[in-house]
Amino acid sequence: MTVDPRLVERRKAVAEGRAKNNLRRTLIATVLFALAGSVAWMALSPWFSVSRVRTAGVVSSDANRIMAAEGVVAGTPMILIRAGQVVDALEEDPWVAQAQVHLAWPDEVVVRVIERVPVAWVRTADGWFRRAIDGVALSASPFPDETLPVVDVPDVAGSDAEESEVVLAAIEFAAAMAHTNPDTSVRVVGGELWALVAGFDVRLGRPEQMLAKARSLGALLEMGVAPGSVITVIAPSHPAVRAPVDQPEPEE
Repeated sequence: MTVDPRLVERRKAVAEGRAKNNLRRTLIATVLFALAGSVAWMALSPWFSVSRVRTAGVVSSDANRIMAAEGVVAGTPMILIRAGQVVDALEEDPWVAQAQVHLAWPDEVVVRVIERVPVAWVRTADGWFRRAIDGVALSASPFPDETLPVVDVPDVAGSDAEESEVVLAAIEFAAAMAHTNPDTSVRVVGGELWALVAGFDVRLGRPEQMLAKARSLGALLEMGVAPGSVITVIAPSHPAVRAPVDQPEPEE
């Protein structure tokens, strides 16, 4: 049986075409693999690794330790640093209110932190803690010192402090008064907020308009109030002062 020469030539051409295509694909794959290897080598090389970490705002927080744990240290390839993951880790520290991490290619990481500041000693059911203006607990102590105003709300659970309107309002008022009266203390009496400021009992009422109440009280104190008076700033635009009741002289 004789095979048509044209069919033989056709089969040969197909085989050669297939071989050329395979060779072309192999060459392309080899080149791409080489390029990928080169890019990977460059990305992991000292030229694209951290040579400097710049920080701003780090005072009381554990930010430096956290960054080290997340690999934000000299020598780490920049490509391995996950900025979002580092931010999340930093903001788990109660001292850190906000964090930003910026990768400044090719070899620098910039970390900016806004830290919370303790503004009052607050006693909840869990004891005394220095707390920030948003109620976050920063450090504990058996007893408060005289560096900060005092908020006494022992009926509130410590875990609820950050969400408690009463606690947050009391902290806000105490922090506002601390500049001129650092010995300010705030407590709850009969379901209302009361304060002791400059030796005066001050009825604050509901946990609202605390900054306005602090300003109103400050203005009254500047004008002068008779010792022993009870001050009411439930309505901060219409404060009231109840003069002290004269004590009867003892009979002879």
